[in-house]
Amino acid sequence: MKQRAVVLLVLSLLFINLAGVPIDAQNVQEPYWLLLERGKQYYRSKEYGKALIAFEDAKRNKDELYLRMQKDFIEFLSADEVRRLGDSISKISLYLKDKPNKRISDIIAEVQFNFSDSVIQDSAKKIISLFDIMRLYPEAEYWIGEVYREEGELTIALEQYNRALSQQTVVGPNEFTTQIRYRIAEMYHILGNYPQYEKTLIDIASKDSLWNGDARSEVFIRTAMFKTLTQDGVNRFLTLYRHDGTKFENSHRFLGFYYYATGRYDKAVEHLAYAFLIQNTILIKEYQIREYGYVFKDYAQFINGVARYPDLETYMQDVDYYKTTYYLAAALYATGQRTTAFYLWTILTKTNRAGEWQKRSQLQIKKPYIEPVNERP
Repeated sequence: MKQRAVVLLVLSLLFINLAGVPIDAQNVQEPYWLLLERGKQYYRSKEYGKALIAFEDAKRNKDELYLRMQKDFIEFLSADEVRRLGDSISKISLYLKDKPNKRISDIIAEVQFNFSDSVIQDSAKKIISLFDIMRLYPEAEYWIGEVYREEGELTIALEQYNRALSQQTVVGPNEFTTQIRYRIAEMYHILGNYPQYEKTLIDIASKDSLWNGDARSEVFIRTAMFKTLTQDGVNRFLTLYRHDGTKFENSHRFLGFYYYATGRYDKAVEHLAYAFLIQNTILIKEYQIREYGYVFKDYAQFINGVARYPDLETYMQDVDYYKTTYYLAAALYATGQRTTAFYLWTILTKTNRAGEWQKRSQLQIKKPYIEPVNERP
């Protein structure tokens, strides 16, 4: 691992030195997005040195591409007859109809493709500033982090993920932003920085309006959901409620496991219930596609029916379904909600596919217990 880290360091120094090499010698004409995809192929083939080179090339090529555009646009704007047009892109576009300039028209079109009119604000000065955003490449920064993670350099990987996140926030938050945050949380957990691990997961979960929304309807649904789960049971809970918040499922699940391990059982119930609801929402929807006319009524019957479909069982394994169910029951038991807890454990005792969680549920049914608190889970 040490030797690999040295190789990666040498490669990084090489990239810095390449900054002074003429553009033509660096293959700048190769599209940055193609270099990124090539880097991913190298990464998947475990050729991490080549992957790192490709990702760094992609980052540099994108930066130089849009820097050249920015400089060319500024030079165009500095011409006396263009300066007299003022800051308006509309006036500049009319000017270009009379005096065509393909390079400048392409530059304006590139910005308009990446940003809405409301962002551009009909302003040439705004376009100049937007090039600073377009030069960023958070995807490349993220994949560089992936290389370092694979090589065991977790601190460097974390730095890369944070750099990618800061750039992605500027470029425009989307699902990729959530993906980066999950990687950051994973690094904090492995490195033992549990406060930051918790904070990062909460940042992800906070975008879940059903969990964090303050609208009256959202607050009402949350209150009713937990009352139904604890007082009316799982069957009624899954009959009445659905939540298709797939991208938040991991954050709720990981927080639930973390809170149970650290003895914060109320919070564990809260997050594990959301994870459980999201998982079952996906499963019920997929099961209905395969079983035309199916309407959920009985949880035990549903779990047995899902077993007939290997792809659904694969999903359950991917999201730690049985572990989630077990710890939801454990957290409910720890908060005094024993009826629902024993119901879930009983279901798991009859589910051979649950493996370890079947055995642990069998022990809980015989002699229920709360696991010891672990401050460093």
